[in-house]
Amino acid sequence: IGFRPGEAGHHEAQKPVDLLRALIELCCPVGAIVLDPFAGSGSTGVAAIEAGRRPLLIERDPALVRVIEARLASTSAP
Repeated sequence: IGFRPGEAGHHEAQKPVDLLRALIELCCPVGAIVLDPFAGSGSTGVAAIEAGRRPLLIERDPALVRVIEARLASTSAP
């Protein structure tokens, strides 16, 4: 499972949203909280929202927090 067009490049350890979504759907019931204590660029949060779960993200880098906020603002639930 690879990156969507324009998705990559936010963080050096970024994972594809589609991969994270598949794992979240496999392991977490709809409506569950998905915790990511090292949120990076927020891919887990995007995947959680798209999968109908609630993300709880923690990130200490203010620049990445702004990236996360922008990505989550443009993500919609199913």
